[in-house]
Amino acid sequence: MQFVEPFLLWGALAVAIPVAIHFWHQKQGKLLPWAATQWLLEKQNQQSRGLRLDNIALLIVRCLLLILLVVLLAQPVLNGFQQPPAIQKVHLVQPSKTVADNYRFELTEARKKGEKVVWADDQLNEIDDKLYTFQPSNRFSPLQLQTAINRLDSKNVELHLYLVNSRKLADVPAISVPAKFNLHTVVDSSGQLLPYLVVRNDRKLFVNRTGKLVSVPTLDPTLKFHSAPTHSGPIVVLLSYQKAQEQQTVKAALAALTDVYALDFSVDEKPVPNRSYDWILTDKIPSRLSSQSLYTVSGVEQLDGQGNVTFTNESLTPQTSDLAATGQLPEWLGLQWVKHSSFGLTNAPLSPKDLQSLFVPTNKPTAEQHAGIQNALLVLFVGLLAVERWLALTKNA
Repeated sequence: MQFVEPFLLWGALAVAIPVAIHFWHQKQGKLLPWAATQWLLEKQNQQSRGLRLDNIALLIVRCLLLILLVVLLAQPVLNGFQQPPAIQKVHLVQPSKTVADNYRFELTEARKKGEKVVWADDQLNEIDDKLYTFQPSNRFSPLQLQTAINRLDSKNVELHLYLVNSRKLADVPAISVPAKFNLHTVVDSSGQLLPYLVVRNDRKLFVNRTGKLVSVPTLDPTLKFHSAPTHSGPIVVLLSYQKAQEQQTVKAALAALTDVYALDFSVDEKPVPNRSYDWILTDKIPSRLSSQSLYTVSGVEQLDGQGNVTFTNESLTPQTSDLAATGQLPEWLGLQWVKHSSFGLTNAPLSPKDLQSLFVPTNKPTAEQHAGIQNALLVLFVGLLAVERWLALTKNA
């Protein structure tokens, strides 16, 4: 027998509760007025040895009720009498020329072995000898991928999934896949121009193939970039906080960004007339907004505003902000600037860690397996509950 939620079985320890209540209830004596008490004086003075268990049947039924309830919540699956089915290898391929070109050899070999090779489309069309006999879909999305996976018999399948590694996959919280699962991804940089920044010492800041932000002397020659940087030269910043501690904390976070990514900041702590700022960090809602500037406003409840305004309800000090206390403030501020700089992160690939957390293997039982044992245990639970009520009323316990 297997359980869908085996950790709930720890709840069986609660069986100690009715046992403890039973012993405690027995110790509570009941005074009964009786005129012949004097004749029982000798019997009353005798010591009672050991513990007497009264209403043992009722105690056993109550313990069984608790154990049965825990088993029901753990959702058992009875599959010991079934022969394990044959596992079929299925190769599910995103309808993409890049994927077909990159994994042509693997897919051809799989077809020669008689394994199932299909496109991840609505009909799960099989791939023939000509890998290009398909209509590439610009509408391919994580939801369409999940629908294709759900059409497979997840318990009898070893799934090999072939995809373009794109941040668009993370549009959903998770993608459920069979327990036996292998992921094959490729980064599609064809026809995709990536943005970059020129930072201190003429270093280039961009998102690399693994989805990480890097600052290196030269651009990656295997990727295609825009002909000109999104931004070059110092980033003109205005810090305008009422609290000196918050001002110093944010200033130190910007210095950390300079150390790690060589971002060059020109910081003013008081506004300079007729000077335009690339980034304004403040704890006050600005009366006038510039579409060219990024605003990071702290200590303010989340408001609906323009895309270049970020709100946080925390004051950015170690005492009031988890970001500052845990040292994550520089990374968070850097992310705000990267988004504002139109870095095109939606087209950047996911890191291996992000991919691993996105695809969640599941081994759900069939509806017949799950419903059969659940219904039988539910009937047994109701029957035991009726027996417990009958014993409790008849024995006044």
